Amino acid sequence: MNRPPFSPDIARSARQDLGLSPHQVTEQMNVYGVVVDIPLVHAWEAGEYRPTEEELFALADVLWCRAKDLMGIESPRTLTEHRLVRQFSTDRLARSIGMDTAQYERAEETNSWSGDGQQTSALLRVLDLTLLQLTQATGRPVAPQPAIPRQSRPTWSRDRSR
Repeated sequence: MNRPPFSPDIARSARQDLGLSPHQVTEQMNVYGVVVDIPLVHAWEAGEYRPTEEELFALADVLWCRAKDLMGIESPRTLTEHRLVRQFSTDRLARSIGMDTAQYERAEETNSWSGDGQQTSALLRVLDLTLLQLTQATGRPVAPQPAIPRQSRPTWSRDRSR
């Protein structure tokens, strides 16, 4: 599995701005259920190693910053980056949009989108994307999908004949 982009300088700066030691970072990450040790935090900050997705999400929470900041990107460009900045695992996102995890992972690997209309609408909503952003992220046009009909609001009218 590829590891997400990561900016060691931004991570180190965020930690120092909070006045945390690497030891305190590891303690807090362990509270989140992500077990890391001090040498690993040092390796991240030295650029020798990049965190996994789960580690990145926990580190962002511990450092009170966005995953996007730790990734060192201005704005997400790929489907993977859009998912990561929203702190979704592939499994959780696939479930959220009603898609098989393997099918969603293929979409990220091939950088193409094959979801049906409901899955596309759900993806746009969950990741807060426009159709244009999805098209840019996949590098090819995404056919507009039929809109899911919205629930109509009940109309209340008084019978004026009484």
